[in-house]
Amino acid sequence: MDWDQLELNPRITAAVRRAKLKSVREVMCVSGPDLQGLTGLSRSDIQQLLTAVAAACRRHPPVPALLLQRGQCPRLESGLRLSVGCPVLDELLRGGLPVGGVTELSGESGAGKTQLALQLCLSVQYPPQHGGLNSGAVYICTEDSFPIRRLQQLIRDQSRLRSDVPPDLISRLQFSDRVYIEHTADLVSLSTDLRSGVAAGVFVPPCPPPAGSGAGPAPGGGLSGGSVQV
Repeated sequence: MDWDQLELNPRITAAVRRAKLKSVREVMCVSGPDLQGLTGLSRSDIQQLLTAVAAACRRHPPVPALLLQRGQCPRLESGLRLSVGCPVLDELLRGGLPVGGVTELSGESGAGKTQLALQLCLSVQYPPQHGGLNSGAVYICTEDSFPIRRLQQLIRDQSRLRSDVPPDLISRLQFSDRVYIEHTADLVSLSTDLRSGVAAGVFVPPCPPPAGSGAGPAPGGGLSGGSVQV
């Protein structure tokens, strides 16, 4: 795609060309601070660039939750749904989050985004008749350390939070064994990890430490950081 096809200030376009960034994919694979260093653009200019590039990469325009709730997006009406573990939200989303796309959660600090993401890591493990997918989750951390204590608390409280699920089924699920955690700073390092075997949909149990290494098991019954997937 030619840079002139994007709705960008000519000054931003010129800076991108000077930096010899040849495609939108190249831009998406560079972190914001690195883009600033390469182009000399301000933070707000980089945000405009990333917004324009992301829009150019979309196959379909984003669908707000309100349209989903109203049933005004036919292409998302059929297919699997993933329960978010809350009857009120599931009803608003007409059964849960659509499977097969990217759902973006946004909100102020403390709004509950992380809590909902952690609950989804557990909800996906339930069988379809209880809103899950009989699968696992990859949790990608880009800033802080993984909130393992909050996840452990959610696991302990599943019987109370998911009163719609038989207690014996909950007790059989080894939740922490199917949440894989990846820490990454940008798309480049994430892509490198994916090529080395850390890929969504490929669930590899954590490896035991080498004999005599002195390393103990990861906290949380199988959860660990680094390049481990759950």
